[in-house]
Amino acid sequence: MTHTHTHAPASGPATRRSANKRRLRAALLLTVGVLVLEVAGGLVTRSLALLADAAHMFADVAALTLAWAGTALGERAPTRRHTFGLARAEVLAAFVNAEMLMVASLAILWEAWQRWRAPAPIHTGLMLGVAAIGLVANIVAAGILHEGRTSSLGIRAAYLEVVSDALASVSVLLAAAAMAKTGWYHLDTLLSAVIAIVILPRGVGLLREAAHILLEGAPADIDIPRVRSAILGIAGVEAIHDVHVWTLTSGLHSASVHIRALPGSPRDQVLAGVQRVLREEGGVDHATIQIEQGDETICHIEPEHA
Repeated sequence: MTHTHTHAPASGPATRRSANKRRLRAALLLTVGVLVLEVAGGLVTRSLALLADAAHMFADVAALTLAWAGTALGERAPTRRHTFGLARAEVLAAFVNAEMLMVASLAILWEAWQRWRAPAPIHTGLMLGVAAIGLVANIVAAGILHEGRTSSLGIRAAYLEVVSDALASVSVLLAAAAMAKTGWYHLDTLLSAVIAIVILPRGVGLLREAAHILLEGAPADIDIPRVRSAILGIAGVEAIHDVHVWTLTSGLHSASVHIRALPGSPRDQVLAGVQRVLREEGGVDHATIQIEQGDETICHIEPEHA
């Protein structure tokens, strides 16, 4: 019985994580500055819309902070206590961010209901200026995070927060312009409710994806039956069992598999073939492969175990 494992080169994921951390840090500094501006502007203008947008901006700051911390922790080397390192921290941060996004959406809906029942006059001139600065900052922050959103769940969570706040800033601008002309303060309420309804499903989707990773579900982009079939097609492979594939963090897949080799088959050749299939067919970065022959088969947890 042979236990072995293989690692794909780490330069790619490491480079992506470093770039993502720089993006998050730049977006975080920009967002903190706008948060302070919107809180001050909301207090001066007595604009609930600006204060609500500032609260949404605070959610952005929290999301960016969590994502940055998760990415930074993910770069730490494995230790005795954390043998995989802290790469999973990024997914945990995304899970928390998704919950915050959902809570923020529900809070906007509740606030919209309150404003609809009791609208209050607002100083629209200064409100327009502050909202415009907030919108520009959100667009810049979204641009900074846009490229990294496909390679990192944490960045995608922060990106959605920033985009949702940009939408909120647009609603504040439109509402301020309309209220300045018509005095109809219900428009801000309607736009805020629409934004919350649009954001909520995104938060639910992100929460489900992060939870799937934390529960070590199989990656959606890996066709496990196809991988099994390809491994069975390798010369010297008689059977395959105990197949497990999971995601450690964004874009970093792991797998473990037991292979029963035909009697007399060179284990090194069988091992090399399985490594190649997992790498090419499944994009697996880390694999633990056990080569068995004859009666060496072990590790069946239950009769129908994969």
